[in-house]
Amino acid sequence: MPRAFDASAIPRDVLRIAEIFRDHGQRAWIVGGCVRDVLMGRPAKDWDLATTARPEDTMGIFRRVVPTGIQHGTVTVVMAGIGYEVTTLRGEGAYSDGRRPDSVHFVHTIDEDLARRDFTVNAIAYEPLEAALVDPWGGLADLDARVIRAVGDARDRFAEDGLRALRAARFVATLEMTLDPATEAAIPGALATFAKVSAERVRDEWEKACRAPRPSPAFAVMRRAGMLALTAPTTASLDEGAFALALARMDLVRADLALRVGALLRDVRATDAELDAWLRRYRFSNPHRERVLSIQRERAIDLTPAMPGAARRRLLSRLGVETVLALVDVASADARARGLEDAPAAFGAQVRADVEARVPFKTRDLAVTGNDLMSELAIPPGRELGRMLDQLLERVLDEPSENERGRLLAHAAKLRTTTA
Repeated sequence: MPRAFDASAIPRDVLRIAEIFRDHGQRAWIVGGCVRDVLMGRPAKDWDLATTARPEDTMGIFRRVVPTGIQHGTVTVVMAGIGYEVTTLRGEGAYSDGRRPDSVHFVHTIDEDLARRDFTVNAIAYEPLEAALVDPWGGLADLDARVIRAVGDARDRFAEDGLRALRAARFVATLEMTLDPATEAAIPGALATFAKVSAERVRDEWEKACRAPRPSPAFAVMRRAGMLALTAPTTASLDEGAFALALARMDLVRADLALRVGALLRDVRATDAELDAWLRRYRFSNPHRERVLSIQRERAIDLTPAMPGAARRRLLSRLGVETVLALVDVASADARARGLEDAPAAFGAQVRADVEARVPFKTRDLAVTGNDLMSELAIPPGRELGRMLDQLLERVLDEPSENERGRLLAHAAKLRTTTA
């Protein structure tokens, strides 16, 4: 891992902010995850700065400033339409709500500011105009060793902010590192603080972990440290073998939140209502919630290429293509995790062939419309028309070649005569 900071990665506007601060007798450092990511050779996302300038000074120095967190010393400087968080060097008071400090006080050195941060790899600063790295907590060494370690006493860091424990687990997966044993050992003692974290923030961390190439290390930490027992107790209560299988399945499915959560929860013993209530509590979006519920609800379907074509098409008609392919993804991951033949993948190939061939699965795919039936056969709008379209779809699901306008109109006329 490179120990030098690649200054070419810094956006020009970030350098300009530092230059403007210098021109006004102030100093500025780039801080946080962007420094860590550049040192790791990863693309940085948000570029945050720390400065000696007080918030009111920053608001006077720059033309466009938004007081996004001024009570905590943070403002957002807008340059060329992009916002950059700028925070005055600060220390923090107690965290009575387990999430944010009750008070902050401004400090004089970057070392003091870095002392309040969560993990050593996030407590590295870079002064761009001096091309100087500031690393008072050994973050560079921990980057080299690929270790997530708390700044100072881990018990204090986790007791201050309940989200930090979950972030530690998430970083293990997203940064592909290991968790320092002493840091992990401090999490169980801070679970009361962790329990204060909002459901939305927990879901956000799960989502970030699920974007990792392998999310399983994060969820393994969550279980060992007791966090999973608080947030997903039925999953945490799986026996060792079932939990290991769930993690393996989760890693093997593609990086999609609903698929990975569905893969994790696939073998959990929960009713549809219980799982739905859990998904709602953690504020999963409606599309994600429905996808996870479908994966659980339909997990017993034997997705094999031996399934008759008509049965496969009826499955697609009932659930929709996207849901069936989600079931295929999870079932395929399950088969591979168990070391079994990947029959679901072959079934998925059949489904994709059906889609490519534009095989009809819904009444809207038929070669006739309700208007055709009304004009050609004088069928009035209403239930009879709907039933007729459903019957025509059933015929086409049995034999897709029947999906021709003339054949369907002839069959509809015959059906109407028969039922008259």
